[in-house]
Amino acid sequence: MASQEPGPNNNVQDESFKEQLDKAADSTRELENQKPNPVVEKITEYVPAAAKFLPARQSPPKEEDKPPGPPERPHHDDKIEDFVRDQHRSQGVDGILGDSPNDE
Repeated sequence: MASQEPGPNNNVQDESFKEQLDKAADSTRELENQKPNPVVEKITEYVPAAAKFLPARQSPPKEEDKPPGPPERPHHDDKIEDFVRDQHRSQGVDGILGDSPNDE
């Protein structure tokens, strides 16, 4: 049937849960404490194009916030639009209200 072979799975079962958690925490701390070369970091800060060639820490891709859609138009917006169009049509040649060739 199932034979118990010595291996990594058997070793994990022999350890207590606390020891497994401690190992996982230690390995996570080691990964967090590894810092890239500060010289490389400074170079990539001042010369962004160099970041493609020099090994540096991997930053997660930034997700761009998509702007929301156009705002909802108020219910009386069509009246405002007509008013602005009428005002625009009534301007004269010099931008002064009054007689204009458009009025004819």
